[in-house]
Amino acid sequence: MSLRVGIVGLGRIGGGVLRNNFAQAPGGKYDIRVVCDVMPIDHVAYLIAHDSTYGRPPFTVDYEGSDLILGGNRVRYQRVDRRRSPPESDSFAPLREFDLDVLFDATGTASIADFRALIRQKVAKKILCTWNVTGGDISVVFGVNHQSYDPALHDVISASTCTGNAMVPLCYILDKHFGVDYARIITIHPALSDQKVLDGYHPSSQLGRACAVSIVPTPTNVGKSTALVLPELDGKLDSLSYRVPTAIVSVIDFTANLSRDTELEEVSELFNSYANGTLAGILHCEYGAWGHQKASIDYQETPYSAIVLMEHLTLSNRRQLGVALMHDNEHAYCRRVLDVLGVLESRRG
Repeated sequence: MSLRVGIVGLGRIGGGVLRNNFAQAPGGKYDIRVVCDVMPIDHVAYLIAHDSTYGRPPFTVDYEGSDLILGGNRVRYQRVDRRRSPPESDSFAPLREFDLDVLFDATGTASIADFRALIRQKVAKKILCTWNVTGGDISVVFGVNHQSYDPALHDVISASTCTGNAMVPLCYILDKHFGVDYARIITIHPALSDQKVLDGYHPSSQLGRACAVSIVPTPTNVGKSTALVLPELDGKLDSLSYRVPTAIVSVIDFTANLSRDTELEEVSELFNSYANGTLAGILHCEYGAWGHQKASIDYQETPYSAIVLMEHLTLSNRRQLGVALMHDNEHAYCRRVLDVLGVLESRRG
């Protein structure tokens, strides 16, 4: 029996996971039985059918009553606003009828108390979320530590973050083979929905500046995301993000001080070996097209967690390594979330 899944939050990631689930298989890769958001159902159908970034999905979209109809598959829609209900209010009680194996939360707003309450109320057996929720049981980056998932121990699982999924495979390779003394991580990330189109109030004041005309510096948790999966790197990573006026594809530029001497050829061969081996489909080594470098938009809707721009791989003094990579921060991450769901499905009790 396919994994029974519910989704809370149909923003860019929740909606992207829903779209990818039905795009990968006509009947759906997993049995998504119910989805929840604060929007009216007609708005949900409209946003699934008309996506400014990825265009129309490869399946029909409609709704009838309380059901979304995606490629002929009915998915129940429940309008819920968790922000107005404390975790003990049992506001998700109607979801019990769906006998969910996993509730996937893509809101970014829930706490560990919310998640423990949902499990205690038997809304779902497991919770999978898209951020580093404090107090969670495990952070999983598919391809690196997904085999560490233990269904007997882990009920609240984080699928890390989009940048975490991009950074962790590279840091895993470098730390395993060379050791990493220190790394500085810079992410250049498309504007996000919390930013303002025109200047206005935002709790983080710089994110209230008009996103279409500014490059906005802001903190990022990519260092924390990496250290949660690779604890040996805790305290060795600094990071900063710049939000830029693009729609999709994020860049990561980082410099690592390695623990031993190496040559550029060794690093290059190592990346290619992993890209063609244990990290196939997750890591990709990019050499351009006919001798020309690609632009970020060329990587839209690519499935890789990390695409290393091999022409820009540098090494100074045999230990200072510079790496530039790109990744589709929505599509690739949604693919990894589905991969993590596959891990949970394969290890059901």
